[in-house]
Amino acid sequence: MLWLDDYERRARLAPGLLVLLPINVALAVLGHSKAPVVVSVLTALSLAGGPIVLAELVRHQGRKVQEKLWTSWGGSPTVQKLRLRQEGQNTLQREAWRKAVSSVTGMSLPSVRSERANPTRADEVIEVAVGQIRSLTRDESRFPLVRAENRSYGFHRNMYGIRWAGRTTALMAVLGVVAYMWWLANIDHQPSLTHVNVLTFLASMACLVMWCVLPSQVRMNDAAERYAYELLQAAVVIDVEKSAVTSEGSQ
Repeated sequence: MLWLDDYERRARLAPGLLVLLPINVALAVLGHSKAPVVVSVLTALSLAGGPIVLAELVRHQGRKVQEKLWTSWGGSPTVQKLRLRQEGQNTLQREAWRKAVSSVTGMSLPSVRSERANPTRADEVIEVAVGQIRSLTRDESRFPLVRAENRSYGFHRNMYGIRWAGRTTALMAVLGVVAYMWWLANIDHQPSLTHVNVLTFLASMACLVMWCVLPSQVRMNDAAERYAYELLQAAVVIDVEKSAVTSEGSQ
């Protein structure tokens, strides 16, 4: 855990651990989590950088699904909020954001004519400017809301990116518990509907339901919209601070 920062733990590692949760639940409830073999394997994975590998795998899947969804959305929410050709925008808010981004980055954002003449090039210019704003807002002490919404977006993006892995793992856990209970009743001739077995089955089902409900394009889009809003608001704050310093210096 010490190898990962706060963003990596919450946005990348947490979704990966949720994929493994059904297996952990089954092992814990059935009393196998303290078995020497299980403990040895988990310890070896931790010491060998297992959390880092897991976080990177989750990140990779999240970025893959992000590219596909941004294409279907017509671009990232941040870029959309700064486009002049984008319909359904609050024009006053958009102008305030564009002015702040241009002032802070020193880049002139595309005009309506430029956007219509070459939409791809116009979006590239906006993306470069937004990238600079991201770099300027990495200080969590100054921009806690930006960092919080960035973590939230990363979590929902990565959850959606690995949703099938999570659903598969949860389904396997449910089927495994059912198979175990069948084996107890029909092969080993022992009571199968014990409190422990029923609890394991319900916990595994809860994990399956979570993976079927929580990851969604809607939640990912909502998180992306909130992050885009806070990022652009931060640009306004930086611009105001910059103007204040300039005014003080000219007095």
